[in-house]
Formats: sequence, structure tokens, C-alpha cells
Amino acid sequence: MAKVFSYFKIALPRTKKAISYLQQRGINYQAHEVGYNSGGLHQESKNHHLVSSMVKYGLLKPNVAHGHSVWAKDCVIFPLRNQEHKVVSLYGRSISNDSDQRHFYLSGRTGLYPCYPDGAVTRLILTESVIDAASLLQQAEIFGEYGVLALYGTNGLTQEHQQAILACSGLQEIIFMLDGDAAGRAATVKHAGTLAGLLPQVKMTGVALPDGEDVNSVLQSHDDSQVLADLIAGRQPVTFYSSVEKENPAPETLTPSMPQATDTRLNTSNPELLTYDGDQLHITVLGGIKLTGLDRLRVTLKVEHRHKPLLPVRHNLDLYNHSHSEQLISKLSEAFDISLQVVTGLIAGLTGALEGYRALRLERLQPQPAAKPELTAAERQAAINYLQQPELLRRTSEDIGRSGIVGETVNRLIAYLVYSSRKQATPLHIMFLGSSGSGKTYLQEKVSELIPTDDKIEITQITENAFYYFRQEELKHKLLLIEDLDGAESSLYPLRELQSKRRISKTVTLKDSKGHLKTITVTVEGPVSVSGCTTREKLYEDNANRCLLLYVDGSKEKDGHIMEYQTRLSAGLVDQSQQQVVKQLFRHVQQVLQPVRVVNPYAAYIRLPEQIFKPRRTMTLLLSFIETVTFYHQYQREVKRDSSGSAYIETTPEDIRAAFGLLKEVLFSKGDELAKATRNFLEQLKAWLSSSGQESFTPQQIRKAFRLPPRTLQRYIRELYQYGYLRQVSGYKHRKGFEYAVADGSEYDQLTGIIEEQLQHVLSQIGSTTPTTPVLRQ
Repeated sequence: MAKVFSYFKIALPRTKKAISYLQQRGINYQAHEVGYNSGGLHQESKNHHLVSSMVKYGLLKPNVAHGHSVWAKDCVIFPLRNQEHKVVSLYGRSISNDSDQRHFYLSGRTGLYPCYPDGAVTRLILTESVIDAASLLQQAEIFGEYGVLALYGTNGLTQEHQQAILACSGLQEIIFMLDGDAAGRAATVKHAGTLAGLLPQVKMTGVALPDGEDVNSVLQSHDDSQVLADLIAGRQPVTFYSSVEKENPAPETLTPSMPQATDTRLNTSNPELLTYDGDQLHITVLGGIKLTGLDRLRVTLKVEHRHKPLLPVRHNLDLYNHSHSEQLISKLSEAFDISLQVVTGLIAGLTGALEGYRALRLERLQPQPAAKPELTAAERQAAINYLQQPELLRRTSEDIGRSGIVGETVNRLIAYLVYSSRKQATPLHIMFLGSSGSGKTYLQEKVSELIPTDDKIEITQITENAFYYFRQEELKHKLLLIEDLDGAESSLYPLRELQSKRRISKTVTLKDSKGHLKTITVTVEGPVSVSGCTTREKLYEDNANRCLLLYVDGSKEKDGHIMEYQTRLSAGLVDQSQQQVVKQLFRHVQQVLQPVRVVNPYAAYIRLPEQIFKPRRTMTLLLSFIETVTFYHQYQREVKRDSSGSAYIETTPEDIRAAFGLLKEVLFSKGDELAKATRNFLEQLKAWLSSSGQESFTPQQIRKAFRLPPRTLQRYIRELYQYGYLRQVSGYKHRKGFEYAVADGSEYDQLTGIIEEQLQHVLSQIGSTTPTTPVLRQ
């Protein structure tokens, strides 16, 4: 064992993936005796005696066909030592498999990690795993004060552990530092009772790790390793059961939905070469079994006598076919001189074992829903505290900026609130508009990083029917992020239906098992919150009508701020770790926000200016946004109940004032018949004419002054001329193009003034009225 481990120890520093794995786990491999098993030692070594010894001690297992199966391949290896401090066994931890098989011990496991404790140790820490023990051993403040000993899992307090602990004559305290889950806490109580019976004079204490955490995960999640020492310092006495019945609860009863364990005689370590050991016969299933076609069990068998040097029998058959099985049983009985009754029982046992193995494989292939990460009590309280503090919207806007988003102060806050509305019954939708390269996709991406990963689906391109292939509730209360609406152009109709009706359905024709045609309806439930980016507002007008439209700032001032940030980032002057902390806080905030009904008692006083185009949808968007502002303040609002007992929170005048302030530019855009890009060009044109003292212009002058592409300039002028915002003052002359003048220089100021006046009137009315009382919901 010592020789093999020396080879593994040499291999570790040469293996990048093993070093990377240990670094990710926070383990300093240079501070420990640890190696790596690549699985190639027996192939690289020319020492045949070493290979035969590896087979003898279980490090290699000869395959029936050729070669060897390797124990603990692709594992980091830790040595297990006896009382003389000699390596007598090994432990392997897989670096590539974190779900099915992670821990590897040799058969007849002996030895302890890191070694037998010193007999003079006074305080001994017991951990649940070797990795946890290694995490403690590299902390000088812990290693110098305590002894450390690894158990082999929650049921891994062996007789060898107990004997080693009993040999510590100076022992005063045993400290259990097992995982912070139900199994770890139960094992702490159980093993404390066991050791207290052996060492009644020794104090039994336990370290309370955070829920769902172990020693190593705590080390990984904290920059300061002092956290482990602090946790140990806060240990408490263990209260353990004195009743044997409580220490040994009745085993859990398997329900029909739980897969049964396979026959222990069936070895499934190699799925392509299954083996089954009977009393007299050894059966190899060549090529394994197929998982499809549950109405048959076709196998190719190689059957050998375990004790007689007889030729093996090879046979291909379907074990579910009675005549096939009868032929095999008769053939084996005759070839090996064994009674038909014994062979029949053996084949029946093989069939049952293969059925159980196939059922387990199929169960594991089923997609398992990913466990949604739960917040710790401290994380949850910190998020709630954030939502309870005054001036929530101002702090949220500032902290969004601290997450790494430059400028776009209003747009980023609106987007974050819209994304938060996904949890409500009627979520909002958003569309980012701007020229190519203006940063609209970047803004969407950065704000979406504040939303938990499980709550959003990012789409680059999607086909028309793809939405119907989601599971029925897979999209429910999700945020759909579409990088460019051009990539989803074929799916805009189902997307609109999801936005409006909050569900989509499609009737398709299928054939049943008898070949008869039948129709079924596929339904996908919403609601969803949709966010998309485009440069072409008019092309996607039907979808844009259902969205809040946010126009990205493409000014030179914004360009300067972004370039300044880019240079600071490149120079290492931006604290990216602090940005990650802020993003994580926002994700936690999103997790503590709960769906709640919002009642706006001031809704009857809200009126839109007559200048707003498509007022019905605009009013719906405005009211929904006000509700979203209230929803975000839910931890600052009293929960009330209507006459039916349904809980709700109420909108305040401050919520309406904040919503009006944020959506002012959106409402201006809704009241303008021009697209925002065209409007921006017109206002820029007015400013240029005023500053240059001119009343008219030619396209050639403007193209040079604004540095616009000719086709873009032509589109702007054509649209403004058609809508009557420009008038032609002279014909085409001197090859300089037509000459134009602005028809009315104050029309936009008048429009925005009217809308602003109406909003202020609504706010003054609301401030002087008494809110209405909600009635029973219909």
C-alpha cells in the first residue's frame, strides 16, 4: 500500500484537473499527504509483481474479456494508517462524479485518517468525511489545539475508531463536527451516546454547522478560515438518547415508488459486462442489457462452472420467452450435470436481478428537478432587512449601479422592477430599443444577473413551435430573456399570447398504439415576464404595444462614462468582488419577495392625457407598474384582508408618485406619434439649427454635422416630412439636395408639458382624497 500510494503521490502535482479539484474544495494539497489515481499505474509499470499485488489487494480487478477494472479511477487518494503509522489502506474521492459514486474504500477497510490520535490528546474533533478532516488539519489554530479524526460517513464510527479513541488516556472532550443536515445531527446524537457509554467521564459536545453545510463547504464559502475556529469555539453539549429503542429506530419502509435494491449477487460495476454469481455457476451478461423495450429482456450469456474445469456455455436468448428459457435450463443442466430445479432457480434469480437493475437504471435516467437553493436564516434576514429600510427605490437604484451597470439610472431601475413582477399574477414586459451597439443587450444582461438563475430562461434563437414543447408549468412565473427579437421572429405570435392570455395551447393529431388518429391539446401555462431587445420598433409593433419601451441612451456623454469604466476595469481599479456581493444580495431579495395581491385604492383618480396613443393598453401598463412598485415594498406595507378573507396590500400615494416619476419618459413616448429614434433626431436637429443660427438645412449639411449613414438620414427625413414635422422650402438645386425647415419648433415641449400637467393634477387629486375600500372579489 505504501509503495502504490507513493506512485499516486508523485502523480498528483503533474495532474492539473486533480489540483484544480482540490483548489476548488479549498484544500492545500502541499499541506497534506494526498495522491491521484489516473488509472494507468498498472499499464505504465513494468513490474509484474506490483500488478499482481494490486490485484491481490483489490486495487485492480481482472476483466473477463481482457485488461483490468481500476479501483478509484480519477480519484484523489488519501492514506489510511494503522497504530504503527503505516499505510494499510486507501480512500478515494472522485473528482468527476458528484452524484452516483463519490467515495471509494478498499474491501476489508482498515486504518484511520489522518492517523491514530495521539494518546495524550485532550480534545478530539470527529468529522463526517476525510475531506472535512483535511479541511481542519490545514488550519494552524485548530491543528495546534485539537486532535482530528475522520469517520467514514454518518454510519462510519467503526470498532477501530472506538478502540483508537479508548486508547487516548488524556481525553477530556470529544467534539462532533458532522454535517448540518438531518443525517448529520442524528449521527451526532447516536455516536455521542455510543462513546458516552464507553467513556462516561469524557464530555460530548457538538458544533452546529449552517443548514445543509459541511466543514469543507463552510471553508469554501468564507474568505477567512477563522470561521471554522469560531464555529468550534461556539460548540454546545450534545443531548443524546439513553434508550436503545430511540438510538435504533425502525428501518424505513420502502414504498412502491422507491426503486428496490438489486440482488447482491449481480455485479454491475461494468454496465457492458454484468456478472452474476450462483452457488455453482458464474454467469456473465456480455454487452449488458438494453434499457428500452420493457416487454423483452434479451441477453447474451456466458456460463461457467465455478469449481469444475468445463468449457463455458454461451447462449443468446430472451429471458421473457418461455421456450428460450426452457432450452437454456436444459442445456446448462446437461452440460454441467446440475439438477433442473437448481438451474431453474438460478435463471429465475438472474432474471429478477436484471429486472431490478434495469428499473434502477431507468429511474436514474429520469430528469431530476434541480433542488432550488434555500437561503440560510442569516441570508434571508439580511434580504428582508434590505426591503424594510426607508428610501428603498433610491437605495435599489444606487446598488444596481454598484453591481457594475454604468449610467441608465432610470432604465435599470424600471427593468429590475419589471423583472420582479414575474412573481405576480399579471407580470409586466419590457422591450429595450436603440441603435446597434448602443448597449441595449448589455443592459438587459446586466440587470438580469440580479435575478436568480432558476427564475429566468435566456433565449438567443427559438422556433415557432418550441414554446409548445415546454412542460405545462415550466414557464410559470419565469423571466424570458430574448437577446434579439430577430432571433425569435417566427415565434412572436405564441409569445404575444403568453403576454396577453398568460397561457398558450395547440391542438395536434397523433396516432395511438393501434394506429388510430386522435387529437390532443398541448397547453403551456404562464404567466411570464418577457424582456427583449431590438433596433426595429415598428417591425415588432404588436409585441411592443404589450411592453414598456425603454430607449437606451446613445449620447456621447454616456459613451464617455462607459469608456471611463472600461479603462478602470482594465486597470484593476474596479472591485469586482464587491459587485458580486451586491448581485448576490439582489438574488436573495428576489427569493424573499412573495406573490401578494395588490389593491390600488386610488386607481379611480388616475387619468391618462388625451394625447396618449392606444390609451387602453397604456393604462393597463401604468396601473400594473404602480402595482409592481407596491409589490416591491411589500415588507413595508400592512397586510390587510377583504370581506372574503383574502390577503392584500395597498398602494400608497408615494408608490404612484414614484411610478409616475420613473415612467414619465415612457409616457412621453406613448404620446408621441414618432418613433423614439426619429424624435431624438428631430430634437437634435432643432438644437443644431438654433445653435448655428439657421432656419433651414440640406441633408448633406446634416449628414456631415451628425455623421449619420445616408440611408438612416433619408429614413428620418422621409418620416418627418410625411408626418408634417418638416416642410420643404426649396427644390433640388446645385446638387446639394432639397432644402428643409422645421415646421413647429415647440410642438414636443407642448406635448410633454400637457402630459406633465396631467400627471401633476392626478397626484394632487390623490393627495387630497380618501382611498376607497376594496370589496369582495368576484
